[in-house]
Amino acid sequence: MKSKERKIVVCKILGKTLLCVVAVAMAFALIMFAWEKYDWLPFVKSMIRGLLIPILLGGLMVFLLRREVDAVKDKWKSFVMLVIFLTSTLVFVNVGIVVQEACAKVMRVGSITTLSNEEIKGADYLQIESIEPDTSACNYLFDEALTSRKHVNFLLYQVCPLKDKEGVFLCTRTKETHSRWMSSKAKLQQAKTDFINREKGSIKSVAPSAHFFKVLHQSDHFEQYQTLADSCITRHGAIRPEHLVLLEIRQPGSIEGWGDNVLYIFCSLLVGFSVLTITLMGTGVMNEAFLKR
Repeated sequence: MKSKERKIVVCKILGKTLLCVVAVAMAFALIMFAWEKYDWLPFVKSMIRGLLIPILLGGLMVFLLRREVDAVKDKWKSFVMLVIFLTSTLVFVNVGIVVQEACAKVMRVGSITTLSNEEIKGADYLQIESIEPDTSACNYLFDEALTSRKHVNFLLYQVCPLKDKEGVFLCTRTKETHSRWMSSKAKLQQAKTDFINREKGSIKSVAPSAHFFKVLHQSDHFEQYQTLADSCITRHGAIRPEHLVLLEIRQPGSIEGWGDNVLYIFCSLLVGFSVLTITLMGTGVMNEAFLKR
């Protein structure tokens, strides 16, 4: 195939790929915007919206572009499909984050006592000038999660009720990663003990100075926090599950970084399409027999 013919075919493949990625990304952004605005399916976990759906859309991209990829020889076809899948998935993941953070409802108040529990649940983030945590009634829960055959995460969940607001709990999660194959069982057990002893009760020092919180909703993973809150003895007595409000301590700038995700979108497109261009322009990559039909 002549160089000019190859360039024309490559441009067609790249153009169709970019068109499909942009079109699907815009459609996904509109769906996510409506989802956030009208609170569709609140029981659907955020991981499904933020990761599983983009992965499925990445697979959809490969399906939509299967005819264009047929112009590539079989030994290169899988690689090209993988690049398209990874590039589009990264774009969709970051599009979802941008929409979620851009639509986040931030409520700013001087004292949490001015809000009802239902008003708190209507927000995504809460900024409070002053709070009164009941540090005498804190509770914690240790969890261990395998991230791979080589690594394990130690997780410590902690909750602390408020003195002046019934049913409201401040929450924190501390994580520490350890290598499994580099450590014996005894060393891992010692690391676990040291981690718990070091982090247990740390919420007592963090909670009084905290001012920015994420309001945990049904779509978030808060089962560990809920278990702790249900078993926590407070000055208000037992708290009914429907009256429970969980506020995860966050940094004030945690929702101002969505602009970085816009940069990640462009970087994903730039890297992905650069790899595709270099690959498709290589000698012996295009299926000349297919193109002559």
